[in-house]
Amino acid sequence: MILHIRVRAVALAMALIATACGPAPEPTSPPLPTAAALTPTVAAPTETAVPAVIATEAATALPPTIAPTATEAAVLNPLTGLPIQDPGVLARPPLAIKIAHFPRAVRAAQAGLSQADNVFEVYAEGGVTRFNAIFWSRTPERVGNVRSARLLDAILMDAYQALLVTSGSSTGTMDRLREDAERYQRVIAEATDYGGCPVLCREASATLSANKLFTEPAAVWAIAAERELAGTPTFGGYAFDAAVPEGTPITTVHLDWQLNNTIAEWRYDANLGRYWRWIDSGDTGPGNPALVQHIDTLTGEPLGADNIVMIIVPHVPSNIVVDDGVAKQFSYDVPLTGTGPARVFRDGVLVTGTWVRDAGKGELPRFIDDNGRPIALKPGVTWFAVYATDSPETLNTETLTFQSRFKAPGL
Repeated sequence: MILHIRVRAVALAMALIATACGPAPEPTSPPLPTAAALTPTVAAPTETAVPAVIATEAATALPPTIAPTATEAAVLNPLTGLPIQDPGVLARPPLAIKIAHFPRAVRAAQAGLSQADNVFEVYAEGGVTRFNAIFWSRTPERVGNVRSARLLDAILMDAYQALLVTSGSSTGTMDRLREDAERYQRVIAEATDYGGCPVLCREASATLSANKLFTEPAAVWAIAAERELAGTPTFGGYAFDAAVPEGTPITTVHLDWQLNNTIAEWRYDANLGRYWRWIDSGDTGPGNPALVQHIDTLTGEPLGADNIVMIIVPHVPSNIVVDDGVAKQFSYDVPLTGTGPARVFRDGVLVTGTWVRDAGKGELPRFIDDNGRPIALKPGVTWFAVYATDSPETLNTETLTFQSRFKAPGL
């Protein structure tokens, strides 16, 4: 049964209910594996020829579950489809925290990504990506390294009714955020007078801060409540179903953001039913660079996900110039409104279809298969990869591999 979860505010208690398209919902996640059942597994071989996936006990950590009573169903997180222990956390606004991925040295300081409910990996410029990580149900003690916003972040703020935590942005991007006064008050940045610990902790001067700016989500939520920056979100949740859908068997998802340089690869672990993330190491050689497993330095956990969703959207060069101190480049407009192609990977299969998103606050994208039916996500964490139209794709059913290269306009 596919569940569509919506969160609403109610008076006084701010209690939330999960609604289903049918009878009263049951928890949609399968039983979580016990520690004894966790054993390292070998990923399907790929052309990158790197070591087997490291599946550790810590790597399977998901939000705690609760067993519903005979008269009370579990409360489900609309962003993950998983039952949560403290439904009260859903009364706070999500945090959309901007996290850098380049230069490669910043990865040694990336903290908290394993605790996000959803993560968007988005092309910035110059062949590099940046994350917009959505935190809601869990409260990591520290998240970073925090970097500057891009134009798409205004749309993601609206979709998730979120607070945007960022180091700042170019003048043009900040002007875009400022166009909506209600949205702009939810921008947590030094440029909006939120500098200083614990909201934004800069551990070095601005000129040395590529990997030195962090935030404490608990502090951001506290100041948001104190200043009444945002209330309980009212967005409709994603559709979830634990049943494995029909699709093309694919166990390796290879996403090339810049030819043979900026690479993310997701490898499916059939024993644990999750994908593990691998990234370019910077070690060059013939063909693609060697890949290493992506680790959250906060927890020491490999980064994993239950769904990988490619959202294919036009990338239009804007007149906004981004100056990173090395080069000046134009920022991209990414109009995530309307519809476009989508690729959903879950349970080791690929389901093709389209994404649909209406304009407005609280409007999350929906996913429809080629037969016009909703594509349900597997209950759990979802990583989104926002790709450009005309990005070439290769589907190899013999090696169970999907490959795509991001194609920036003009390339």
